[in-house]
Parts: sequence; structure tokens; C-alpha cells
Amino acid sequence: MTESAAGPAGSTTAEQITAEQITTEQIVTGLLAAAQLTPSAEEKAQMIKDFPKVRAGADALYLPELEFVEPATRFDPARYYTA
Repeated sequence: MTESAAGPAGSTTAEQITAEQITTEQIVTGLLAAAQLTPSAEEKAQMIKDFPKVRAGADALYLPELEFVEPATRFDPARYYTA
């Protein structure tokens, strides 16, 4: 890859950035920008503080072993209440 395609020598392209290099503040700022939200400085600071807990909770919901299992019992009221 040439310098013009990769950017200036020594720069980091999107493909080279790892999750460990991105800060919680950058993640929250990016999510807010994508959602076009502009919270107050206090609200944003609280979101940055809470993000690791929220992310851990969301990550805990991922259960690959349940990929092909129905998410919930289905209830068909027509079986119980005839017209």
C-alpha cells in the first residue's frame, strides 16, 4: 500500500485500531453522535462513567449456544378462546 492510500507514515488507519486503543469516552461520544443526541456535560460524564457496566450487561446477554432456540414460549390465545 502506498503512503497516499494508507495516509501519512506512522498514522493509524481504521483497520489498525484495536478495541483496547479506544477509550470509553470515545465510544460514548461516537454513540451519541450516531444517535444525533446532545446531552449536557453532566449527563455525558455520567454515561461515560456507567458505560462499562451497561456494556458488560449487554455482553452477558449474548449466549451463542441458544442461537437456534426459540426466545420465548409462544402463546396463541385462539387455542384457549374460541370465537
